[in-house]
Amino acid sequence: MKKTKSDKLIVLTVLLIVFCFLFPEIKGQSGTSNTLPQFLFPGFTKSLVKMKDGRKMTATLNYNMVDEEMIFDQNGVYMALEKPQEIDTIYLQNRRFVPVEKAFYEVLIKSGITMFIQHKSRYSQKGTPTAYGMTTKTAGPTKVLSMQVGNQVRQVELPDNVEVTPANVYWLSYKNGMYKFTTEKQFLKIFPENEIKLKEFMKTNKIDIKVREDLLKLGEFCNSLVK
Repeated sequence: MKKTKSDKLIVLTVLLIVFCFLFPEIKGQSGTSNTLPQFLFPGFTKSLVKMKDGRKMTATLNYNMVDEEMIFDQNGVYMALEKPQEIDTIYLQNRRFVPVEKAFYEVLIKSGITMFIQHKSRYSQKGTPTAYGMTTKTAGPTKVLSMQVGNQVRQVELPDNVEVTPANVYWLSYKNGMYKFTTEKQFLKIFPENEIKLKEFMKTNKIDIKVREDLLKLGEFCNSLVK
């Protein structure tokens, strides 16, 4: 029996569906980071990279907050930026980032007091609904399927039971020291001589140190006190 063009088209379509089902494509971290919440920004953007030897170059970048690595898009394949120790500053989304070991800290304010944000996140397991509207979480580490080949990052989408939880850390460079804080109380301990003024400012302006814009205001006020 002779097959018609229509019959051949149906056979090809069925074979294509079967092939896709049996051999699903494993992609690099491509697409938008709207589905990859471990990234700081919603998308990759053209950025300026200033090297310590004075060279300047451009790259399409975003920042992975879980792995704390600067990632660049190379023709649709996402790669971790190598040799961060050779980089002076990265200008990404009108913000400044400087290398600290393999990570990059955002320079929020650079003055007498320099303030940094260490953008961090961690994977955690979503709570399972229980009675009375409460949730419970399974103990133990959360695994996220991923694959790395050299410095190439290949990360699949997060499983349904995994979420990204912010865990930012904040730093101050002041009087030749580096001070770490994550709470208002820790911050105030850095400036015991100005604690009262800082408390009043934070209360009046309803400062939340976990909000970037509020932290910027607080840093500017701190610099006005130490001048």
